[in-house]
Amino acid sequence: MLDAIISEHGRDLTCAVGENLFVQGDRSDFVYFVKAGLLKASYLGADGREQIKTILTPGMAIGSMTALTSDGRCSFGVQAVEESIVRAVPYSMLRSAAAEDLSSAQEVIEILADLARRKERREYELLCLSAEERYLLYLKEVAPRAPSLSQMDIAAYLGITPPALSRIRRRHGMTQQPKHE
Repeated sequence: MLDAIISEHGRDLTCAVGENLFVQGDRSDFVYFVKAGLLKASYLGADGREQIKTILTPGMAIGSMTALTSDGRCSFGVQAVEESIVRAVPYSMLRSAAAEDLSSAQEVIEILADLARRKERREYELLCLSAEERYLLYLKEVAPRAPSLSQMDIAAYLGITPPALSRIRRRHGMTQQPKHE
């Protein structure tokens, strides 16, 4: 049922490399489902420093819960790292479908649960793992899905500076970014 709502009420958007899907401070009434490509969701600090909250690959969904549920503004932005295609679906349509159909409600709950699981895991990584442990986890779990991330993006994802990333990579005998097929 939810697939029909997404198909009928959603629209595909193509984002070129570097194009913003939305920026921090925007209003957004959509949930975005990644169909192809690679995107990054990030916060910009007052100093202009970017902190990447998540890397988005096909099959993932994202939306700013602050903007969707409290008539607020997006607390983060999403930008294409590679040319990407997303399906934008009005959040109101997902809410309506969930209110009218138990099956759709269960699917919406699963989408939200997935977002919550990813967020909880990311918080754990940033709060409980060392920078080196985060880097090793990145190599294992993120790098194979996101080989085109720049060194700046990798550092921003790990929550460290580019020089700190270089030191960690040297300790592990890596002088160039690993290539993944």
